[in-house]
Amino acid sequence: MILKLFRLLMPRDDIFVAAFAAQAAKTVEAAQAFRAMLADPANAPAHHAALSRIEKEADEVNRATVRSIHRVFITPFDRSDILALTDGLDDVIDRMKDGGRRMLLYKVEVTPEMLSMADCILRACERLRDGMPLLSDISRNARALATMCEEVDAIESEADRALQAGMDALFNGGADGLSPGHKLMVQMVYDGIEAVADRCEDVTDLIQGVMIEQV
Repeated sequence: MILKLFRLLMPRDDIFVAAFAAQAAKTVEAAQAFRAMLADPANAPAHHAALSRIEKEADEVNRATVRSIHRVFITPFDRSDILALTDGLDDVIDRMKDGGRRMLLYKVEVTPEMLSMADCILRACERLRDGMPLLSDISRNARALATMCEEVDAIESEADRALQAGMDALFNGGADGLSPGHKLMVQMVYDGIEAVADRCEDVTDLIQGVMIEQV
């Protein structure tokens, strides 16, 4: 309680909120490249190269944020939460890069369900991008932040339903002509895409944790 009051009374450096916003903007760029891999498989290597470039740019933001944690005296909230949030945003893009790598490696046919999941990821990243500036005043923006978290959670659930539909089609539908080994590769691509949506939800879990401490 004393530390919370101290933060309210002392001037603070809001570079962290700006860094979160920059990272979240990079997740949207990455999600656009990731979706393009699925929508335009003929040019998947080029889209993955763009995704890798974006991932490196996001890594720079992440590293700068970590360095700032050790330099800034007053932070908007706990340093451990700042570290967890910047790492969480970084992991969203890392999972996209891994999912894209699986697509290039296994060369499976893109399904409508995969594309639907990629659409969900893009929408979730857009919500995160739009919500990050709200962290500049958590108490005042608590309702808007909670709404953003609920929207991302709902989108993640939508991605889960697309995944289940894809799994049903793969193992119980019209994919009987595929070998068990090929089905496993398709499942691994699905798993890679699902991991991205899960990481988006993990970011909202972190934000909700910060809100509990601050509000």
